[in-house]
Amino acid sequence: MDSAIQVADERMVYVTGDDEAIRAYEMRQMGLCDLVGIANYARDEGRTEGTLEIARKMKNAGRLLSEIQEFTDLPIETIERL
Repeated sequence: MDSAIQVADERMVYVTGDDEAIRAYEMRQMGLCDLVGIANYARDEGRTEGTLEIARKMKNAGRLLSEIQEFTDLPIETIERL
């Protein structure tokens, strides 16, 4: 067995016998999942705002709604409201 795998296996056996360590690990994992979710939400919000801004600029420049929809994938109704 690879030495790194053996060390990891020994560590897992050690940790799984400790309820407090398991609880701390699970809490840390939940916190990391929350951070990933927050980062993904922020990224998606930024993309949405950026897409709306591009559509707004295209509309103000007199581009056709169908052309704006093609480039932004926004619904025509959303573009009309800009």
